[in-house]
Order: sequence, then structure tokens, then C-alpha cells
Amino acid sequence: ADLSEELPQMDGSCDACEPDEAQPATHVCHTCSFAFCPLHADEHTSSTNHSLMPYYPAEAPAHGLEEAAADPGKKDTVTVERLRCKVHGQEGSLYCKNDEQIVCVVCAVQGEHKGHEIITLYEAYAWQKSRQGYDLLAYTRQMGEKIQEKWTNPEMTTEELEDFVNGEFDELRRLVRLEERRTLHLVDLKEAFLTATAAEKMAEIHMQTERLQEEMDSITEQLNLLEQADKDSLGPALMRQAAMAEARPLLRLQVRTAA
Repeated sequence: ADLSEELPQMDGSCDACEPDEAQPATHVCHTCSFAFCPLHADEHTSSTNHSLMPYYPAEAPAHGLEEAAADPGKKDTVTVERLRCKVHGQEGSLYCKNDEQIVCVVCAVQGEHKGHEIITLYEAYAWQKSRQGYDLLAYTRQMGEKIQEKWTNPEMTTEELEDFVNGEFDELRRLVRLEERRTLHLVDLKEAFLTATAAEKMAEIHMQTERLQEEMDSITEQLNLLEQADKDSLGPALMRQAAMAEARPLLRLQVRTAA
């Protein structure tokens, strides 16, 4: 498989810089599908002889989700707000397998991801986790063997050996970056899945609480009606008892007077 097809989308920063000190990209190597700052562009050209093209921000594909405007070298934490689609304002709860992006329902049904293969976040996490990564240890061993072989070759000049070693280490760094990005994408996807699951559970608990409150209000109302009905049915009887109690002294007086 072509490794460049599995590269994540460019974010406008140099892929060869340290993550916390990444400089803006000015050139892009379409052979390696990496972007470079001026310094690393020169180093890459001299070590690989690849032709570089000017890098324009427009080359970075638009993302369907909000990008955090924090420190570019700092890895963002997935939250419900970050998962919210900046186009439709809805929470990102699905995954576009074609573009390997978290998308909202509207994006999947009628937006830019319409017609793509859409799966759940859990399915996306399981799919990404099952994909085979790069065996960096095996490649490092093979690289060491090849360098040792070239080193012992008497026909190889020092300059040729240096170019070969630089090329091998450039390839190793490229594979390391690919594996790093693949792993970070998997971590982000897991966080997104867990965040979406937690939000779904919270919404479910909220709905259950509302239903319980409605049932309690209904029971309270029924109890009030029963209590009022009891008062209404006992009212006439209590009035008769009160009237009879008031009449008893008068009857006794009439009896004594008659006697």
C-alpha cells in the first residue's frame, strides 16, 4: 500500500520540527506528502533530491469540526465542544470512513460527507485499532543491517555512505511520524467515543429524571384530588353533627321547662 495515502491531513506546520516548536510550512514534498519550513525544506532536498513545491494553506483540506485555537504544539483534548460541527452546530457523533473524520449527522446526511461510508464512533475506534501499524523495531533492525553492509563495502565512498545513511534515517523519521500520527488519531478517536458515550448517558439520565419528576407530580396531584374528594364527602356529615351538637343544650332546656 502507498504510505502517502495513509498520511493525515496537513495542518499548516512543519512536519520535521519538534511538535512544541513547529514552524509554519513553506514547502511541501508530494513524494513524501510532508510539509516543511525553510530550514527543513533545504535539509530534505539535499538528503533526498526530492522536488519541493510551495506550500499554500489552501492545500490543507477543510475540516468539518472546530479546531482548537490553542498553542499549536499542544495536543488538544477532545471535549463535547470540540466535537461540535462548526458548520451545523451539532455534536460530532459519527465517523466518515472515507475521510477518517468525526462528523455530525447533518454532514453525513446532506453535507460534504453525503454518500460516504459513515460508521459509529465505536465502529471507527475498533476499525482504526485493528489496522496494522508500522513495525518500527523491525525496520530499525533492517536499516542497521543495510548500513552495516554498505559500511563494509570497499567500493562505497564516504560521500555515498553518508547520503545512504541520511536517506535511511529520513525514511525512519518518516515512518515514526506516520506511526505517531496514527496512534494519536486512535487516542483522539477513543476520547471522542468515550465523550460521546458519556454525553449520551447524561442525556439518558436527564430524561429519566424528568420522567420520574412527571410521575411524582402526577401522583401528588392524584393524592390532592383524593384528599379533596374526602373532604367534600365528609363535609355534609360533619355539618349535621355540628348542628346536632348545638341543638342538644336547647332540647335539654325545653325539656326542663316543660317539666
